[in-house]
Amino acid sequence: MIDQQLAEISNLAIVVTIVLYVLALIGFAADLASMSQRRSDARLAAQESRTSGAAPAAEPATVGSGAASRAETAEAAVPGAGSGATTSQGRSGGTAGTGVSDEAAGSGPPSGRASGTMTAQSFAFLLSGAATVLHIAGVATRAAATQRVPWANMYEFATTSTAVVMAAFLIFSIKRAELRALGTFVVGPVLLVMLLAQTFWIVPAAELTPSLQNSHWIYIHIAVAILATALSILGAVVAALQLLQSRHERALVVKAEAGEELPEHWGRFGHVLDRLPSSTVLEALSFRIHSVAFVCWTFTLMFGAIWAREAWGRYWGWDPKEVWTFIIWVIYAAYLHARATGGFRGSRAAGLALAGFVAVVFNYTIVNTVINGLHSYSGL
Repeated sequence: MIDQQLAEISNLAIVVTIVLYVLALIGFAADLASMSQRRSDARLAAQESRTSGAAPAAEPATVGSGAASRAETAEAAVPGAGSGATTSQGRSGGTAGTGVSDEAAGSGPPSGRASGTMTAQSFAFLLSGAATVLHIAGVATRAAATQRVPWANMYEFATTSTAVVMAAFLIFSIKRAELRALGTFVVGPVLLVMLLAQTFWIVPAAELTPSLQNSHWIYIHIAVAILATALSILGAVVAALQLLQSRHERALVVKAEAGEELPEHWGRFGHVLDRLPSSTVLEALSFRIHSVAFVCWTFTLMFGAIWAREAWGRYWGWDPKEVWTFIIWVIYAAYLHARATGGFRGSRAAGLALAGFVAVVFNYTIVNTVINGLHSYSGL
């Protein structure tokens, strides 16, 4: 029996969650924009000081590891994890020889503010936490309304998996505050998926289809698949930023070696990248996330095969969903194997991780909505 009142409360909670995510995205973007502006002002002031021959004016002290120290920390934690030109020298290349320190350039939140003043990043992080709590509440209410697990169709799978993405991001960011700078790039994709789900994939709350009833594997198999998908989304965001950061660092090194006093790359977007962790830090984080995701995809395949044997009398039948899940597993296995070898790291490994995510997106969208198969449970 479907409780329509609870279902409406769930929909309202998801809509309010989307609004909060929009506000959080604005806050994270404002934080990056303010840091970019401060870095531009500091570089301009340093250039004017050099032209006039006066000593650069002291900038307000800032808190945070600078770009060079972030790279050195990453190299100490993950020896050899960098990508060729991605070294501590590369990270400091953005300010090398400029007379502008990383702190003065605005690579961290300013500490010169009055005690107790909330930064845009802190406000956005709190909003993200509140939105995630409401997000989880909306998913739980949907489950209570239908009296089943909240992942029986594309809409429910999307809302549940994005809740897991945000929960993982918040947990990582609580343990390592510098990762909060990634908020714009995590909340953005989550918000996009939520808008797609609320606009195109939403379906009325209903009971399970007969083929999904009376099996405990829906609790195990789909739950692990949700976790695998969520980690793939988070890992893809980090891998994409790693590729951009690595290219940015190499360009700064080349410009610094060419004798530029104030090397810049990609303008204000380059200043945003200066605000983010170094490529070595991002690569190490991406590797950890994808390692767990690979384990989850492995169990997704195994549990799916067992459920297929129980439901259809065979472990494997080359159904489109089965095939594409296996393709995802193979790509991520290749990524981990390549990443474990000494000569296949950095940008090439990140590209392979992104290829795996493309397969995940294809599996979730095209396979669910266009290609007919035994796993066509989109509800659309």
